Amino acid sequence: MRSIRNLIRRFRRDEDGSMTPAFLIMVPLFVILVGLVVDGAGKIQANDNTTAIASGASRAAANAVAAGVITDGGVNLDLNRARTTALDYIAAAGMTGTVTVNANEITVSVQTVYDTHFLSIIGVETLPASATATAQLITQ
Repeated sequence: MRSIRNLIRRFRRDEDGSMTPAFLIMVPLFVILVGLVVDGAGKIQANDNTTAIASGASRAAANAVAAGVITDGGVNLDLNRARTTALDYIAAAGMTGTVTVNANEITVSVQTVYDTHFLSIIGVETLPASATATAQLITQ
């Protein structure tokens, strides 16, 4: 019994390892903070990419229809051609999306996911990114 008391007193007086609890708390918090910065920046970049792809796909669809009008010489708009061109543009970027053609507007919505690097440690594997862009056809 006496040896246990002496052992406890020695541990209370001994300052070796006093930084261990602080270290054990600070390192995981620092890793999570770095993860939020790195993966947050990755999500912002993924959002920028989806915006660029959505805008590009809507412009490509409008150009495809306009090219058809110029080569065919008429005002007959081939809306399936616009939809196919936009979907091909999105697929070439490795993303998924939808294309809606209403009268003289082509609306493209693009979705993708960003695979996290650090946040997967705490169970966040992916972050979604999406964007929508609209192009208007001018037929006059």
